Amino acid sequence: MAKRKKSKADGAPASVPAPMPVKKAPVMPITVVVILVLVVVAVIAATNANRLEVVDGKVSRIMATVDECAFATLTLDVPPGEPVEEVAANVFDALSRGVGIGLVTVHETPPVVEIDYCQSYTSEPQLRELLATTGYLAP
Repeated sequence: MAKRKKSKADGAPASVPAPMPVKKAPVMPITVVVILVLVVVAVIAATNANRLEVVDGKVSRIMATVDECAFATLTLDVPPGEPVEEVAANVFDALSRGVGIGLVTVHETPPVVEIDYCQSYTSEPQLRELLATTGYLAP
């Protein structure tokens, strides 16, 4: 049999101190905070992604990453007083239905739209057809 250690004072077995419990970080609150932060960042990014900003009288948007093989400048017939942000939003919406379209820039003065596109996917007549749906394309 194994011998027990006895304390010197009363002959009872010596007590071994219990290990200190390790405190764990509260997992649930940290997880909730991380998820909330990610949701807030996503909402802010989504809100700013669709905002149009006029810089030096023009508004630009990259529709897709393409090899810009060709460039077209089309004249727009914009009604007086129509904000360039509204015109640009309509132009971007119409051109988003096409393929092979890269950088699109709508200019306030003179009212033109510059379009970088890849000729293997689209053509200038197809771009004109897409823009005709906005009512802004000059004849």
